[in-house]
Amino acid sequence: MMAKKKSSPKPVQYSSVARRRRLPPKGEREKATITMLDVSVKNLQSTCVIQKDGRLRVTAEVDANGWKHDRYPEIPTDALRARDVDAKIRQTVIKGYRPGGTPTYFEPKKARRTHRLPIEKGKDVDRGGTIFGTDNRYLFNDTSFPWRCTGKVRTTGQWGSGVTIGSRLVLTASHVVNWTGGAGGGVAGLTFTPAYFDGSGPWGTISATRVIYWLRAPGSLTDAQTAFDYCILVLADRIGDIVGYPGYRTYHDAWNGGSYWQSIGYPGELSSGERPAFQGGGVISSVQDFGMSGQTGFVLGHFNDFTPGQSGGPVWGWWGSEPWPRVVGVGSTIGSTAVVPPHGSTTGDNEYGGGPALSTLISWARTNYP
Repeated sequence: MMAKKKSSPKPVQYSSVARRRRLPPKGEREKATITMLDVSVKNLQSTCVIQKDGRLRVTAEVDANGWKHDRYPEIPTDALRARDVDAKIRQTVIKGYRPGGTPTYFEPKKARRTHRLPIEKGKDVDRGGTIFGTDNRYLFNDTSFPWRCTGKVRTTGQWGSGVTIGSRLVLTASHVVNWTGGAGGGVAGLTFTPAYFDGSGPWGTISATRVIYWLRAPGSLTDAQTAFDYCILVLADRIGDIVGYPGYRTYHDAWNGGSYWQSIGYPGELSSGERPAFQGGGVISSVQDFGMSGQTGFVLGHFNDFTPGQSGGPVWGWWGSEPWPRVVGVGSTIGSTAVVPPHGSTTGDNEYGGGPALSTLISWARTNYP
């Protein structure tokens, strides 16, 4: 068991803030130049952009050999070690940012229509993941703050969830990344689409240019790996300056059992990963600490609904009158296929990764990639 720490202020109980709205700071809405198309191409001779009748089209001249598209360029990585981290940047509380002219809502607006995978008659459907009792998640479509900060992370052959955590930084799970090239190699192509919904997002899709991590997490994780199952993507564009980003606070075991937490992600079985899902009033039941690279990571055990596709999505809470939520963990592992949480036991729980190591990772990324 982890040692007791000094007392830490508790998050606001979810029921006391639900459906309330906070007014935005004064000022005009922020403006952005978004990337509509970003591809690697060869053999193109000339290009032209045409905007007509509400549509945008890119045309190009090619010869008889056509054109070549390198779909998944390799991205460099930064593997952090204890010697890389200056003790001065270690923080337990990290601020967020809400852009001017942006309203804040404590719950996202529900999507107008549900979107579920078809069920074949006479066959059971493997939902995947763990739903405890009633599934309390709902699909949403909301570009207000902070829901606009969450989005879909895509790489070769798979997807996950993520959230902006700095001006050009996105936080996601390490096991979402398609690691290639051994311990020192790069990773396959990665993109982030804030507020992704049914194929696109209002701020476009931004490519990652670097990945910062403690651990190259495999597909199946031990508890010690779950405690470090997070990484940060450095993006090509400063989208966080436009959509904003939440803060961070290191989890404290005094919060165990409180229904403070909200979680967001893109589950496959609810929407084929095409729409984000929200769950509020979540409870973190337990915390375990593990060490690696001179850092301490936490495994945050919970019985909130969590299924494939939600990995990398944030779990966050609200404190006092702050205009942004603070992330405490990242969606990581699925514990079992149970439908009822065991009483007085953490066996079969789902898990978030978090702890001081996550705080250090965010602080280092913000310092070196502001």
